[in-house]
Amino acid sequence: MYTACAQPIGLRHGLWRPLTHPCPSYPTRSRCSLLRAAAGQNDSSISSPSTATPSDQSPAPTTVSEAVRVARNASSTGTSSSNAGTGSSTAARPVRLVKPAPAPQTSSNSNVGNLFIAAGIGAAVLFALYRQFFASKIKTAISGTSQVVTQNISNKQLMKDAVGRLNEFTDRLRNTPSADLSAQNLGDEGTAYVVEGLAFNSGCVSLNLANNGIGRVGIAALCQVLPTCGVQTLSLSTNSVGDEGAELLAQKLSSNAVLRTLDLSQNGIGDKGARALAEGLKLNTTLMHLDLSGNAIDVEGITALAEAVAASTSLEILCLSDNYLGEKGGMVLAEALTANKSIKHLAIKGNELGDAAVKAICDALIGRECEIHVLDLGNNSMSEQGGAAIARLMHAKKTLKDLNLYMNDIGNAGVSTLASALYENKKLAHLDLGGNNIGPEGAKSLAKVIKGHDALQSLELGYNPLGAEGTQTIVDVCKFDLKGLTTLKLGWCKLGPAGARAIGELLMYNTTLTALDLRGNALGNDGAIILGRGLKTMESLKLAELDLGYNEIKDDGACAIANALKANTAGAPRDIRLNSNYITRFGQVALSEAVDMVYEMAKGKMTTIHF
Repeated sequence: MYTACAQPIGLRHGLWRPLTHPCPSYPTRSRCSLLRAAAGQNDSSISSPSTATPSDQSPAPTTVSEAVRVARNASSTGTSSSNAGTGSSTAARPVRLVKPAPAPQTSSNSNVGNLFIAAGIGAAVLFALYRQFFASKIKTAISGTSQVVTQNISNKQLMKDAVGRLNEFTDRLRNTPSADLSAQNLGDEGTAYVVEGLAFNSGCVSLNLANNGIGRVGIAALCQVLPTCGVQTLSLSTNSVGDEGAELLAQKLSSNAVLRTLDLSQNGIGDKGARALAEGLKLNTTLMHLDLSGNAIDVEGITALAEAVAASTSLEILCLSDNYLGEKGGMVLAEALTANKSIKHLAIKGNELGDAAVKAICDALIGRECEIHVLDLGNNSMSEQGGAAIARLMHAKKTLKDLNLYMNDIGNAGVSTLASALYENKKLAHLDLGGNNIGPEGAKSLAKVIKGHDALQSLELGYNPLGAEGTQTIVDVCKFDLKGLTTLKLGWCKLGPAGARAIGELLMYNTTLTALDLRGNALGNDGAIILGRGLKTMESLKLAELDLGYNEIKDDGACAIANALKANTAGAPRDIRLNSNYITRFGQVALSEAVDMVYEMAKGKMTTIHF
């Protein structure tokens, strides 16, 4: 009989699966060892693996026969897997159980120590990170709290300042006859707050609320106090009144017997608002000045307004510039002017009227018994024919004081047609013929007829190709024969250095000019040097504004002007514009030194130079 040799192979159903084979070299084991092996134990009482369930475990055998039966059953259960590892032998083999070698204690203790060290380091790192995190949070919270407190204090201060300003404006309305609150960023809420000072207030007769962002809400608040206040002049220019605000104002306009001037220019009012204002104007008998310039009034709106204008007996100043009347709207307005007996100031520039509508309007003004003092027909696509119509008007109405034909195209022929009418009209104070394609020939025609017009105060000839020849013609008249002339505008007239010589002569001899515009004339250094000579010898002390912008002047020209200012500190202009030239730091320093000398030598006279 062979001795039993047991070798651990694996587990199945909680028992060691035996692998038996004959091996005479292994020592013979006792019966107790066999019993223990059958029960899944070895001599050292090794327990079954923890993965076995109670249902898989069998009670330990007490007899040899039971032990053999258990061993056979275990062998038969693992036959297939045993055969795969041992071949085709199916004979029962004794079981060999080997006790697993225990893990070395030294290595285990070392691993445990390393584990504790790593855990300690990790805990320290986590503690440091948490500490930094919470410190950052606390710092952020403190900083945020500080910012909130500062912001709250700032907001309270701003609110306090705003309330103080509003109270100041309200007091101004209550205590002054004329209150200028323009460009104060009041908005609707501020306006509603301020206008409370107008309630039952007859002391304030003039109120300027222009450029304040006032819309329908602010207008509604204003309309509540208008019936009880004494405001006669109300300016709401450059706000956001719109059609809705215009409708609210129209309701009060119909019953207001105090208001004399209403300025609603640049407020986005269209045909709907114009119709509402027309209805209010029909019932109003005191309004003298209505300004609706810069809105969006078309033919429909002007048709409604024309009916009110025709019926009005108080309206003297009507401003409809920069709308969308067109030729058709101009014809409608002409019909209304025929019936109107009060308008003396008519401003309708920038409406693309054309020659036909201009002729109709001039004919309407000629047929009235009322005089006309101001006529603004600038930028209306007018040609020589329109100029002829205006000439007929001036022959018929010799009371015209202000004529604006700016940016049309009447040309030399149109000026020649106007010439005789200008000669007869000795009351004309302001003449604007800028941008009309007038050359040297037209300048000659004009110079002949304005000679001796002492009432003429302002002459605008800018944006015309006068050249040096035409400039010389105009200057010859201005030197001695226009004793009332204070403003001369010759900007963008192609003067060049040759034309600058004529201007130099003008500066030497004229004693009335206060403003001279010479922008965009390509004077260059040569022209600036020539002008400097005129400034040196200028006897007049009245010239206050000199505009030399866009003239290609460099440092040499700037130094010439600086030397002229130093030589004639008493006659130095108070405002000199040299913007958009080629003056470097060198020229700027020279001019700054000249300004300092003017201040010292002319007893504190301030001269400002714009670069």
